[in-house]
Amino acid sequence: MTFALDTLEQLAALSETMVGAAGMGEWDKLASLEARRQRLADSLPASLASELPEAARAHARSLIERYLHDHHDLLQLVHARLDELRVVLRAAPPAA
Repeated sequence: MTFALDTLEQLAALSETMVGAAGMGEWDKLASLEARRQRLADSLPASLASELPEAARAHARSLIERYLHDHHDLLQLVHARLDELRVVLRAAPPAA
């Protein structure tokens, strides 16, 4: 397996973990996982598609699609939490 494909595997697995953390309201854990996700994503070469052997491209594509699906789910959970926090902040008494 190539470095890029291994990294994509890690990103796909990490995205599932991130969705789970957000679903459980583990926001500190999610923040830590996001830092790890960013490091992994930054390590991918810009020319990823051209560097992968043809046989690995379909697998890479499915990993990226899995990651994007999880990312979409994660964004929905994060936006829901932000909406909850906005309500709490509006209801909070003004600071003295």
